Amino acid sequence: MSTAPTANLPQRFALKNKTIVVTGGARGLGLSFASALAEAGANIAAIDLDDSPPDELGKLQAIGVKAKYYTANVQDYDGLRNTIEEIAQEFGSIDGCIPAAGIMRDKPFLEHTAKDINDVLGVNIVGVMYTVQHCAAQMVKQKTGGNIVCISSAAGHHGCAPMTCAAYVASKHAVLGLVKQVAGELAEHGIRCNSISPGCVSAIASPFESSTADENQGHADGYVDEDLLRSGCMLKRVGEPDELHGAMLYLMSDASSYMTGNDILVNGGKL
Repeated sequence: MSTAPTANLPQRFALKNKTIVVTGGARGLGLSFASALAEAGANIAAIDLDDSPPDELGKLQAIGVKAKYYTANVQDYDGLRNTIEEIAQEFGSIDGCIPAAGIMRDKPFLEHTAKDINDVLGVNIVGVMYTVQHCAAQMVKQKTGGNIVCISSAAGHHGCAPMTCAAYVASKHAVLGLVKQVAGELAEHGIRCNSISPGCVSAIASPFESSTADENQGHADGYVDEDLLRSGCMLKRVGEPDELHGAMLYLMSDASSYMTGNDILVNGGKL
């Protein structure tokens, strides 16, 4: 997945027999990315806090790939490491990683509590670091290289005001910095690390749709104003989740073999 190109273009985009770990894989962007990459031939190991897998994950078996769900908390360092080691044993290898679990707290900065800040940073950056480290350790052990694609946000390139989500914005800036550093350290092992920054996309709203959801789920407690998103982009519409799939497939495949430490901004042309 991380060597110089030796195949034709369609083959370089293919992910057949590659195993990709996706956190936040029970819904939202994580599940959307898992489904898209399965269509390209990847086997999917989805991690989330829910006790049972989503129905959509079971449907992936019908397209001829292996898909399995694992219950784990991305903030549990040892528990997550054990889960990722189990995935490597059951699938035979880990070739890609998408740490997509994320949360938001929608409240003015001066009203952020210590818990708000710790919860958001705990999932959105600490959990990402844990996931990337454990998956990369397996890739190094395998000596097969691999690809890591983190999920930042348009908010990681600029603020979201007048929206109120300071901890979220800080976490997404941190993801961009993490990607650059990790890419430099892991390059010698044939591991590439890049990120996608979605913005003005309806998939951003869906993972945060409930302000009353369990604060520890890693999915909810925030609201995104789609009218505000729409008014702030050149295309004057909110994007759909599948409009992120091309960028994800590019970064996760050999088609982007000379790209690492970079970010793809997909935001409908932010004004």
